Amino acid sequence: MSAMNNTPAGLRLETVTTLEKVTAEDWDALAEPEGFYMSHGWLRSVERESGASVTYLLAYAGDRLVGGLPLYEVEREHNKFYALRPRLELMGAGGEWGVAGSHRGYSCGIPRSAEHEEAVLDLLLAARRELSPPERAGSLFLFATNRTAAALHRRGAAVDFDCGDATLYTGGKGFPEYCAGLVSRRRIRLQGEYARFLAAGYELGRQRLGECLDEVAPLLANLQAKYGHTTSVEEIHRAFADQAACLDDQSVVFTARRDGRLIGAAVMYEWRGTLYARAAGFDYAALRDAYEYYGLCYYLPIDYMSERGLTALHLGIGAYGAKVKRGARLVPLWTVALPDDPAGAPRFPPPDLIDWQTDHGPAAADEDWRHPWTAR
Repeated sequence: MSAMNNTPAGLRLETVTTLEKVTAEDWDALAEPEGFYMSHGWLRSVERESGASVTYLLAYAGDRLVGGLPLYEVEREHNKFYALRPRLELMGAGGEWGVAGSHRGYSCGIPRSAEHEEAVLDLLLAARRELSPPERAGSLFLFATNRTAAALHRRGAAVDFDCGDATLYTGGKGFPEYCAGLVSRRRIRLQGEYARFLAAGYELGRQRLGECLDEVAPLLANLQAKYGHTTSVEEIHRAFADQAACLDDQSVVFTARRDGRLIGAAVMYEWRGTLYARAAGFDYAALRDAYEYYGLCYYLPIDYMSERGLTALHLGIGAYGAKVKRGARLVPLWTVALPDDPAGAPRFPPPDLIDWQTDHGPAAADEDWRHPWTAR
């Protein structure tokens, strides 16, 4: 651990290479607006992954943590969703860029206290620049939230649209009550799908990830293979073992079995009033064409959320049509390029978001889909 002198704002900066030095309670209180993928447990699981090293910049007011920023040195990237080069090419940016905010999970930000927000951001970002290697052009924030993208744009960053992020807000209602609030055609569809799923006769259950990981990993690999990915069972097992080591007490796996054998599973994490859907998998040959995906990934979780007092189901990126049809709301996620030299910011036309709002209507509300540079 290293420390820097107090700043004019009375803040103190430290650098560490693991979040073991910080309590989950202190970190998560700051990370909550940015979501689970900036949480203490999630970032600790990412630390265990090979291929990247991390340095955390920590800002303190006295002994109280008021901000933090992870910086990653990526040696090799084995997941195309986090590849830097395609994003840099779209932005017209050259040179070498580091990764800041988060290296895994489809949202990232900068945890910080509202009380000291501007001073904390200035301190963390200045320290980031000082630690940057001489050949480094700057830092990329992948899947940045509106809140962080707007703050970085005010500090000279270039911001490009990346993708949409879906969340279904239930208000803590069970499935019947949630459906009652939908328009009739959607209500009838969802009720029919859930009824067919329940009538299929599966043995339904809930487990911690650590209890069923060996059974779940091959099913997750099946889904990856179905959509053209080549991730092996061993790679998936290793990644989710890291998550189980840090997040098992927050995990819930919704399971469907036939004669005791697992044929479908959805892995989720509970955090700060929201259930985060992380992955699903199936033994496709054993399914009964009974809307198993929606049963495990939407309908059973909605009833579970009602029991637990959870109010939102985070569904993440992709498959937007299916998510919107079941009541999800979409917000944008951004690629943010923060240069070390302000003159080196990429220059490109502002992204056009009109098609998203046209295609998804109220699910992409105007107040969520402003460009970060117009955010209030």
